[in-house]
Amino acid sequence: MPYYHCSPIAGLTVLEPRKPKSFGKPPRVYMTTLLPMALMYAVQNYEYSYGYTKEGQIYFDEYFPNALEILYRGKSASLYLCAPENTESTKIPNEAVAESAVPVISETHIPDAYEALLEQERLGALVIYRYHELSERKLQWIRTTQADIIKKANLVNTPGPQADYYREHYPESWQIAEKEQT
Repeated sequence: MPYYHCSPIAGLTVLEPRKPKSFGKPPRVYMTTLLPMALMYAVQNYEYSYGYTKEGQIYFDEYFPNALEILYRGKSASLYLCAPENTESTKIPNEAVAESAVPVISETHIPDAYEALLEQERLGALVIYRYHELSERKLQWIRTTQADIIKKANLVNTPGPQADYYREHYPESWQIAEKEQT
């Protein structure tokens, strides 16, 4: 079965097991059978705000205003097609992992990940929920969840790129975390 793997790194001929920078996952080659899901990994980010409806439709929630455009516009990537011999399914729908290296069958250059994701939306393969369309209940959940992430990672007291990301994109969550840590 063919799988997709998307990366900001071009020219790979073999996908080596790697430990994701975030999420506390073990070193593996992470792949998916779903093109829109693969495209979301065109950028290396601290979070991926996608999910699945009860009907199995993949969607992307903009957790902050213009998140899709801010994160993906102008970012190029490589979409790799591979057919590993041994995979394990994960708890995430359409995701599989391999513990050992996986040879690449082909590479497709993605000049703009934002445009590629919008194309998936136009094709009906991806639903994008824009920030301004989210309910107040969903926005409150986002604020609370992001504040919990900030606290759990102790980002208020740990300067660096991840702290800068959360401070910039989730100012209300950052304030909640600051207040609760004092």
